[in-house]
Amino acid sequence: MILTRFQETVSLHPDRIALQFKESDRYVQHTYRSLLQQVASVARLLYEKGVMKGDRVAVLSENRPEWIVAYLAVVSFGAVVVPLDAQFMEKEVALLLASSGAKAVFVSSACRQKLPGNFPHVIISFDPEEDLLFSSVSKAYADVSIPPCQVGDVLAAILYTSGTTGDPKGVMLSQSNLASNLDSILKLNLFDHRDNFLCILPLHHTYSAIACMLLPLALGAKVTILNSLKGPEILSCIQETGVSVLVGVPQLFTGLRRAIFDEIQKKPAPLRLLVKLLLGFNRLVRRSTGVNLGKTLFKAVHAKFGPQFRLGASGGARLEPDVHRDMTNIGFWIIEGYGLTETSPLCTFNLKKPGSIGIPIPGVEVRIADPDANGQGELAVRGPNVMLGYYKKPEETAAVLKDGWFFTGDLGYRDKDGYFFITGRSKEMIVLPTGKKIFPEELEKVFKQIPAIKEICLIQAERGLEAVVVPDFDYLRRMNLSNSRETIAAEIEDLSRDLPPYQHIRGLKIFKDPLPVTRLGKLRRSLVRELYQRGGERAKKVVQEIDDALLKDPVAQKLLVCLEPFSAKKKIVSDDNLELDLGFDSLGRVELIVGIEERFGISLPDSFGSEVFTVKDIVLKLKELLAGPMKTGERVQRSWTNILAQEPSADLRASFPVERGFLRNTALYFFKQVLNLTFRIYGQLSVRGTENLPAQGPYIIAPNHLSLADAPAVIARIPWKIVSQTFFLGTTQYFAGIISARIAKLIHVIPVDMDARLHGAMQMSAHVLRRGNILCVFPEGSRSRDGSIKEFKKGVGIIAKELNVPVVPVAITGTYEMLATGMRFPRLSKIRVSFGKPLHPGDLDYDGIVKKLREDVIAMLEEDRKKQKI
Repeated sequence: MILTRFQETVSLHPDRIALQFKESDRYVQHTYRSLLQQVASVARLLYEKGVMKGDRVAVLSENRPEWIVAYLAVVSFGAVVVPLDAQFMEKEVALLLASSGAKAVFVSSACRQKLPGNFPHVIISFDPEEDLLFSSVSKAYADVSIPPCQVGDVLAAILYTSGTTGDPKGVMLSQSNLASNLDSILKLNLFDHRDNFLCILPLHHTYSAIACMLLPLALGAKVTILNSLKGPEILSCIQETGVSVLVGVPQLFTGLRRAIFDEIQKKPAPLRLLVKLLLGFNRLVRRSTGVNLGKTLFKAVHAKFGPQFRLGASGGARLEPDVHRDMTNIGFWIIEGYGLTETSPLCTFNLKKPGSIGIPIPGVEVRIADPDANGQGELAVRGPNVMLGYYKKPEETAAVLKDGWFFTGDLGYRDKDGYFFITGRSKEMIVLPTGKKIFPEELEKVFKQIPAIKEICLIQAERGLEAVVVPDFDYLRRMNLSNSRETIAAEIEDLSRDLPPYQHIRGLKIFKDPLPVTRLGKLRRSLVRELYQRGGERAKKVVQEIDDALLKDPVAQKLLVCLEPFSAKKKIVSDDNLELDLGFDSLGRVELIVGIEERFGISLPDSFGSEVFTVKDIVLKLKELLAGPMKTGERVQRSWTNILAQEPSADLRASFPVERGFLRNTALYFFKQVLNLTFRIYGQLSVRGTENLPAQGPYIIAPNHLSLADAPAVIARIPWKIVSQTFFLGTTQYFAGIISARIAKLIHVIPVDMDARLHGAMQMSAHVLRRGNILCVFPEGSRSRDGSIKEFKKGVGIIAKELNVPVVPVAITGTYEMLATGMRFPRLSKIRVSFGKPLHPGDLDYDGIVKKLREDVIAMLEEDRKKQKI
């Protein structure tokens, strides 16, 4: 049944090119006649080796013409093909061969070692091996032909879904299942014999097997196989071979869209504006007339894809609406299909509504089962494309096949136009203790707007919703941001202000390596959850030879001496991330830079610390600097003592003058009075321990950090004489704008760039204190995410010790309840600010000062909480 249309095409166009495969720098082509002859030869071989109708035959290989020949040969006489993922490990391959009862297996040399050594049946190798050689089969059976297909509606394929464990689940698809799905697609009239389909997705998936094999061969079209997912190689192949249809997954189209718009962003501002106007104009024209002018308006973009390219088909996962919308506005025709392996696979297709999975394909029914009050429920599918069941698993089959309907496990709704939308998977839906329901994919899409986030997965934990994030290190490097955790946490916090409280993220873990996904790009959430629970430990990886060679370099050897005192990691490798693997925070980076300068006898640029993320980055950067016109003979002696003894740069002093004039004092006094009145009425602010504040600087005020309201609360309640001497360290995130920078000067805020300019910020702090002023520093570095006190960074200890100034511990309560992370508007709350007795550095070291300071603050917080209870 599956081969009927293929055989008809062969009879009509035997010399037309059916397949072409890129080998090295050339394309090897196969005509329809030669392809059918190979299929017949391999079918005869299997028959002579004892493979009969109903027997299972596995295919374990990367994409290549032989894969397609093997698949078609197996199903041609009623045997059952078992496609296996070439990425499976040895244990998985052995398990699935045993589970399926395969009597034979086709294998490539790249996968040969994955076969069990005791496999008792026929092994046919695509490459020269000790097994039966595939290439010799065609010659041995050159005169064999396949008779018209009379195999009937029998089992055609068993497909094992990704993430197979010790209890594998195989989807059984019949000849009728696959043939009916093929017929439904043909009735859409979206493709014809002139098309050239680019096959880059693994053929063991039903999606790519239908779209890149059965469909084009039924049409008499051409299939181009390329074993690469690299953008430049894909574009080159499209141009070289005249590809007209690109079959891909959402990740591919997202990457293409990003590449296009990144190029646009590099253009001058007037040209970027013109592009924006043209996109908007084309969108209006499409909506009003249905005509897409994108190919005319954006000729340069389309030229990179060649004149034949006309359509992108996305499947396997949900295509983001903005990707669909932008690619369409540029002039590309993007269609999206929805389905599952259990539905052969296609159920619906979407041509015009971004974000929708579309409408059912011909011959298939889709409905929302048991919809709630909002019309949302589980998608159910009925039609000849629905699987026979799960192989040897009647209970699992009965759980999803009910009264002829297959229950997909996907939750969604149908709009008034009959278009279906997916909101999430039923088994992935997160139900909070409050009863609130969250569909992680929908919320993840919101947080993916943050440019510093490359990947994100939301999970449910004891504290509520928590996130696993892989940063976009390229973006962080371009923006001179070295602290990925704080950067991402702050961005999430800002974005959360527009979300209801139950959707706020209560915990965050940063991963360096990509999150586990299926071959089609879907998150393997159970594996992510396991990694999260293990604390984000990295999988054991084999260090590449280039890495070993790199660390043997003399520069790397000297660098390791600088790194080892700072890291508890026993074996440092070149791809170790300074922050995530070795534990360097912003201060640690400054100390590392000092160590490198002393070790190498050079002076590094101020931007060095924010330009390097891995050990490899540092080695390559150092080699580049050492090779340039830089003095390396003089040995530089630097320490925190030396660093803080130096005055800040002239530019830094000019950007923030410490001297106070009448205007600044007047503005600050007015600001203090407004804050005092606001907190008395709105925050019910009380204060104790102001007598512990010395009347004259220099000294440091060190409060815990709960909220953006903390610094205003301190200003509001301390005496004017002290306020007039006090300077605050504040992040450039809030005080880097034109207006906010002026406000910062008026109210004595020193903007600090913790990533690129921490070195200068430390010197500016010392500069302020040496002039007899008071410095207010939040030792935690950033606000609390949950109201609890975090670890204190040792920056305050360094400043106090090196300048020998006391530190006043400050305990603040109530500001978290008033203006917690993510809150847009403050709430009424009782706020208390308590000042403790000054802590003098004495014989304490940096860490000792910070430890004692934190203990004092915690003790004061406990005392305040007890008094509030009374």
